[in-house]
Amino acid sequence: MISAKRPVFFNGENPAITLYDSTLEQKLAVASFWHCADSPLGVGRVLIFWLANPISGVGAGGIFTDNPTLAQALVNNLVRHFPEFKGIPIETLALITAESSPRYDGKSYQVLCQTSDAKIDLEWQEALDRKQILWDEFPAGETAYDLTTTIRPCRVGRIKINNSLIAGEVKVVQDENGVFSSSAFLAFAETWVGPLNS
Repeated sequence: MISAKRPVFFNGENPAITLYDSTLEQKLAVASFWHCADSPLGVGRVLIFWLANPISGVGAGGIFTDNPTLAQALVNNLVRHFPEFKGIPIETLALITAESSPRYDGKSYQVLCQTSDAKIDLEWQEALDRKQILWDEFPAGETAYDLTTTIRPCRVGRIKINNSLIAGEVKVVQDENGVFSSSAFLAFAETWVGPLNS
């Protein structure tokens, strides 16, 4: 059976990395990368990036993008509601002009994000699974969105700033059925539909 859903808010890729300290409890860095292939706000690339310990060149992070309108809509409508950003005031992060180049060869996904002051490298490796997620009414504040995406949890996630590796560990969990989840994951063919009517 064929069904159609509207309005489509975002379509593209959305890999993410959260790095923790050695206890796997304290967040040290959170990165959410959006490669938009189509949306009402145009196409573009957005890296929403936060650091617990500021670093020269990027400070405590920022919203790095070539499409500020899209970036602000993603932050305001979706990302600030994501569990990995809970307690992190991403709305206060600076909007920074940047060019991002994603690359994927089937084994390693890499993003190079460059500004006039810094270079941020993100890398995902050793994917552990491939599963489609269908999430009706994903909660986003006072509204909701329907989400479909293909998730690939990864054993390895790395972040470098100006060629220096950020300390931190990826949290990988395997449940009693052998199913993996990870704080570093790839997300392909991702579509957000909404906001939905209340």
